[in-house]
Amino acid sequence: MIMKMKHLRYITMGVALATIALVGCSRFEEEDLFEESAALRIEHNAEKLQEILVNAPHGWVMQYYTGRGVSVFEGFNLFARFEKSGQVTLAGNHRFLRNGNANKYTEHASLYELIREDGLVLAFNTWNDVLTPFVDPVAFWAAPNNLLKDGEGMQGDQNLVVKSMTNNEVICRGERYDALIRLVKADRDWETYINDTKTMKERITNSSIDSYYLTDGVDTMYCVGLRNGRYRISERVANPLRVDSVSCCFTPDGFRNESIDTLGNHLFQEFKLSDDASELLSEDGRVQVIATWDNYIVNVRNTTWNFDQDKFSDEQKGLMEQLNAELVKFNKNYSLSQVGLGRSTGSGAVRGLVITFYTNAAKSKTNTAGLSLTTSRPAFGQMKISYSEGEKTDKNLSNMSSKCNIETLVRQFAASLSGTYNIVPNDYFLPTGCELHPVGEGNDYILK
Repeated sequence: MIMKMKHLRYITMGVALATIALVGCSRFEEEDLFEESAALRIEHNAEKLQEILVNAPHGWVMQYYTGRGVSVFEGFNLFARFEKSGQVTLAGNHRFLRNGNANKYTEHASLYELIREDGLVLAFNTWNDVLTPFVDPVAFWAAPNNLLKDGEGMQGDQNLVVKSMTNNEVICRGERYDALIRLVKADRDWETYINDTKTMKERITNSSIDSYYLTDGVDTMYCVGLRNGRYRISERVANPLRVDSVSCCFTPDGFRNESIDTLGNHLFQEFKLSDDASELLSEDGRVQVIATWDNYIVNVRNTTWNFDQDKFSDEQKGLMEQLNAELVKFNKNYSLSQVGLGRSTGSGAVRGLVITFYTNAAKSKTNTAGLSLTTSRPAFGQMKISYSEGEKTDKNLSNMSSKCNIETLVRQFAASLSGTYNIVPNDYFLPTGCELHPVGEGNDYILK
């Protein structure tokens, strides 16, 4: 599929900061803007911020990013609980925890401070096992492909410039490296949040399908690598003109990018799984993230999709009976089990129509024989099955055909499947089965 992008523009840092700054001013005691000195306003805002930070029964989720405008690492979910005394407890289970704690849930208490400069700075200014690995200047070894310089570490910040605040959200920028960092009030305990987020991540990403369409119905982008929390985005699959990296944090509802982006005329930053679990939707529902599940089903490489035999036509059921009779004629211990789409296991394996059969009376061992045919995707969510007389057979089918009429029957079966079908998967992010509905006349099928 060739995908065309009319507009994908990333909001410039200056505009974004200006907007956030304005929002911040409106939230930071706007009514006193001209009645207090700057120093007094900052002091009052510091008091207000500390009250907000402390007043959080489940603490805060800190969606933490590193880097200076380049997505080198994924986003990290850290957790924070603030006390009036100046102590903060941070927690996380990220891969850069040290002393054997990588990927293990870890809590560590340290100190924080609200520094009054030109504005407010939330500073984690003592060592903390959860946060400091991102800030340590000698940890640059962790960066892939030497993208960071020696002495910059992972380009993480421990001093966060506060740009805006509400009772439920605090938006910050790293003081040195300028990454956008968001604190959002947690709605559940931290380990539950971690587990729920893991469940959602596994729900929408996996090793078999990790590519997606980002679309607003007019413009479409192609995304790869969401599972890593740092995905690549381009305007088309083959030979893209530009590839960008986007960092994100997973949430119990989906995922959220570090910054606001646009597709066409639509803004997007956070995506949540739709009610029918078929796609991920942006904040206003105008931009969708759709897994390339159809490609996974159509390109049946290492997976065999077996047909539900109850959905076969009378003609096909008759062919099944004849196939089984020919197998028994070839070997009395053979018994036909399934007909499906996949890759045969015999010598000279082919991808296409596969018959699966038992090879002894106890039915404890199976084998397959196959006839090549083409499955293609004429449009999103469609499968076209094409068969011609010249399709090749694998060695298993060829050997059987020397003693019985099985190849002729397999070819008849393949011909009966030819056509274009709309695919309805049983899961839109990792199908384990689907329905095939013919475009025009034909038979419905179920693959599983």
